[in-house]
Amino acid sequence: RLQMDQLPTPEAVQEALLRQKEREERETRVFSSKVDREEAAHCRCECCPPRNSLEDNDYCCSSLFSLALLKKGVLFRDGLISKLQPIGAHSCISRDPHFVNYILTDLAARSSAETFSMMTGTPINDLNRSLRYGAYRTIISSTIGHLGKGVRIRLPACVIAAVRAKWPSNNYTGF
Repeated sequence: RLQMDQLPTPEAVQEALLRQKEREERETRVFSSKVDREEAAHCRCECCPPRNSLEDNDYCCSSLFSLALLKKGVLFRDGLISKLQPIGAHSCISRDPHFVNYILTDLAARSSAETFSMMTGTPINDLNRSLRYGAYRTIISSTIGHLGKGVRIRLPACVIAAVRAKWPSNNYTGF
């Protein structure tokens, strides 16, 4: 056990960071562990960034409709089905009118960002960052509903790319 006046060893810090990363990957997972990550990441919607720029667990939106999902993935897919025009009407969910006209708008993202700021008491210091997170919250709340505090789900690479193109930053962090 550490005393309050002791700093952890570099090894202990590395181990804690590794455990945190593993927990985050497990908690945000969308696909069954039997699904190959490369298969999920293979872009069929023509809107994903190049594979070499993606993170390990990034995936194409098309994979939601063709691969084995975990509970959160099923909730997300079913929520998308209920909101989007007939599946297949657009090659990518980021081109669907629900996404373009409702989620990827300054008004919707700003409303979400300001509501979050008001509820948490945290000011909006970086407007584009707040708008990106507002758009991410809006797509989840409009398709799944409230996930709960600290509960997250990984979004498709094409969705993240569309949001980042709309409200860019010089450096991105995971979400």
